[in-house]
Order: sequence, then structure tokens, then C-alpha cells
Amino acid sequence: MKVAAAIIAKNEEKNLPRLLDSLKGRFDEIVLVDTGSEDRTVDIAKSYGCKVVAHNWNGFADARNRAIEEVSKDIDWIWHFDADFELEDEEYKKALVCLKQLPPNIKAVVIGVRNFAASGDIKSISSHIFIHRNDPSIRWIGKVHETPNVREVVGIPVFVNHYGYADMNVQLDKARRNYQLLKEELSNIEKGTRTYLIKLFYMVQTCTILGYEDERFLEDAKRFGEEFLELVKGREEEFGFFYIYVFNYLFSVLKNLGDEVSYEKYLKKVLKEGLPVPDFYFYAFSFYRDKLEYDKAFEALKRLFLLLDEVEVNPFSYGISFASDRFIEFKRVLFEDLRIFEDRGEELLKLWKKQKGKYLGLLVIKLVPFPKKGSLMKKLLRKFGEDSFVLSVCLKELEDRKSEEILVDVLKIYPEGYLKDFVRAKLLEVQGKVGEAVDFYYKALSAVGDPFIALHALSLIEKDENLRDKVKSFPSSSDNS
Repeated sequence: MKVAAAIIAKNEEKNLPRLLDSLKGRFDEIVLVDTGSEDRTVDIAKSYGCKVVAHNWNGFADARNRAIEEVSKDIDWIWHFDADFELEDEEYKKALVCLKQLPPNIKAVVIGVRNFAASGDIKSISSHIFIHRNDPSIRWIGKVHETPNVREVVGIPVFVNHYGYADMNVQLDKARRNYQLLKEELSNIEKGTRTYLIKLFYMVQTCTILGYEDERFLEDAKRFGEEFLELVKGREEEFGFFYIYVFNYLFSVLKNLGDEVSYEKYLKKVLKEGLPVPDFYFYAFSFYRDKLEYDKAFEALKRLFLLLDEVEVNPFSYGISFASDRFIEFKRVLFEDLRIFEDRGEELLKLWKKQKGKYLGLLVIKLVPFPKKGSLMKKLLRKFGEDSFVLSVCLKELEDRKSEEILVDVLKIYPEGYLKDFVRAKLLEVQGKVGEAVDFYYKALSAVGDPFIALHALSLIEKDENLRDKVKSFPSSSDNS
């Protein structure tokens, strides 16, 4: 089986080396279509052995189609990348296994996209068709938010990393460009057709983003979103991801508009339909907690973390394209005061013993009493301890003096390295040796600019006037992200 990588790029000298470093030696050929770069993009691509083709810009689909035309005939699969992507080795290996097992009738593949924030955190997860067979009948369509003209598609549990959404200004620039292109396309498409509805969805997305700098776009996003839902009635299953995810944009828009009546109406609709999207249960948790309806809030919270455990392993576990814009907010829930739900801890512990999921385990740790907290924590860290977020939540639960013995046991789990220094720092902090603790936080941050370590360290420094000067010398988490 032969696989080619196809890239379209313009003025991407900053991002391209990261992508090509992750692709070299893994693909039978790499084709890069350059649409008018004025920087070192072409030279960088050639230095990595890419086949570089100059092409006049006429929209995204046109550029991807040119890339397809340049791929050798003996290639079996074409994997499309944007210049601000990155492919990890484990994901590449998973993809090869999956592609080899696909039956001949499957023409294209949807994969997951991890969208990173400037802090280095995963801001959101999305999905798209980025892999398809080297079949001359397959063509990409659409000047923006392009997609191949195939219906025989499956999703596979493979991710690429995406760094293009780290800068809000970049998102706004893209949205301004997309708004004009989508407006033009919508005016030339028959209303109610599949193509019209998909472009309408992307108009909702675009107006939602533009609403961050101009509130007038929020009303447009609401209007387009409600038009989409009206036109899609009776065809919901056909539109899958688009039908499900338009609600996410509507919830964001309605909250910013202060339209609580519409917000609750759509929330009840998605919960009644049981749509398996973590974001919806996050919204329900917040909504019902604010209304002091704690039973409903807890059920939403439990469902949220069960879903997170499933989609992290396989974003297509429910047979639909998965996407979420709220991963950072999901994680913040675990640093909130959840004592109102402590009487449900035993219930969750029984569930966790069957499921053994990461996020559910962290929620249980928040809710069970202290003796059980320590025992479960050590089990969770042995399984997921390389995830610094898991370690951060656990350490947050061990901030009082009673936890010194547990911290000594946790320290034994880790070999030498920055995570062990992180635990050492917390142990010293609990022992009241604040200055020494900060030194170990600094050592851990110097090794890896981890945002969760920075959060702990800077929080500690803020409490101690004698240590505040150290903040100036701390490595920024964004420097290494």
C-alpha cells in the first residue's frame, strides 16, 4: 500500500518545517501546491524533497484538485494536510493499520483534528475528510470549507495536531475571508439543497467567530442557524455532524445575546434527542446548576465525563463526526468546587470500577472521601500519570497537610523527570517548604513549558511576597508550546 501526502500552502515558512518534520520518511511522496508564496515556503519544501507545483489561487478545492493531479498513478491513498498541521508517529501508525483493513467500497476517511490554543492546551477537537483513495473520479468542491465529492466514508480514530487556531486574530482574519466567499456561494446555490445547507452551516460558524469583534454578526448567526434547523427538518440523519454541531454555535450565540428562552428551548431539544456531544452536557450542567436543579446538573456532569472518555479514544465511537469547542472548559470543571455532589461519589466509584476511564476517574477523585481518594488516585496515576493534566488534578486534591503520606507514595510512581519534580514541588509545598517547592517547580518548567505546572507554581508565588520576583524568570508555557 502506497500513501502520498498532499499539501496546499502560501507563505507558510513558519509552520511548514514542523509539518514536514512529522511527514518525512513516512510517505511514498509529498506533493506541495504553492499558491503564490513570497517567503521561503518553496525553498523549505524542496529541501525536504517535496514535489513543488506553482498554482494560481482559485479557491481551496481547486488547489487540492491540483495536488491530486500531481500524485503518481501507483499511489493508493492521498492524505491531505494543511501547513499548520502536525502528524505524530503513533497516529501515523494507527492510520496505516486502519487503511489496510478498509474494504474496497470505502472511498474516503474522516479523521480527528486536535486544535491547540496558544497555551499548548487542546482548545477543541474537530473532524474532516482528509484521506481518500487515489481515484480520478474524486474531486474536491467548494472555494472554502471544501470537501471531496464522496459518500462512501468512514471515520477512523486517528488525529492530526492543528496549530492555526492558537491566535484569535488568525481566526478572525480567516472568518472575514470566509464570510465573503460563503456569501457569494450561497447566492448562487438553490435554497434547501444539500450544498446550500452545508454552506449555511459554515456561515453560522463564520458569523459566530466574527461576533467576537462585532456583535451585529451574532444576530446573523442566530438567523442563519435557525434557518438551517428549519430547512433540515426530516433530513437530520442525512446531515449528521452538521445538524448536531449547528446547535453548538447557537448555544454560544444565544448566551452572548442573553436569549435565555431560546437557549433553554434548544437545550431541551438536544437532551431529548440524546445527541452524544460532550458540549451539550457541559451546557446542561452549567445551566441546571445555576438554577439549583442539582439532580439534573449531576446527571449532565456524569454524562459529560463518560462521553469525554469515549471520544478521546475514538472520536467516531457513535458513528458520527465528532467535534468540540470546549475542551479547556471541560477541564476547568475539575478545578471547581463540586462538594455539592459529594453524596454521589460512591455511585460514580462503582461506575468507574467498570469503565476505568480517565476523566470519570478524575471526577470520582473530586467527590469521594479522603481515604478512598488516595487509593484511587494512585491507581489512576499508574494508568494515566504521564498526562500532566491528570497529575495536576490529583495534586490539587492533595494540598492539605493530611496528604503528605499519599504524596510520598505518588512520588514513587514516577522515574526521574519533570513530572517527578512536579510531585516533589507539591510535597515540599504541603510540608510548608515554599521556597524549595518553587525551585522544583522552576526545574520542571525549565524542562517542559507545561501550562499546568506553571499554573501551580505561579499561584503559589502569588501567595508569597518574598517569592514574587521569581515569576519574572519563570519560563513561559507558551514558549515551548
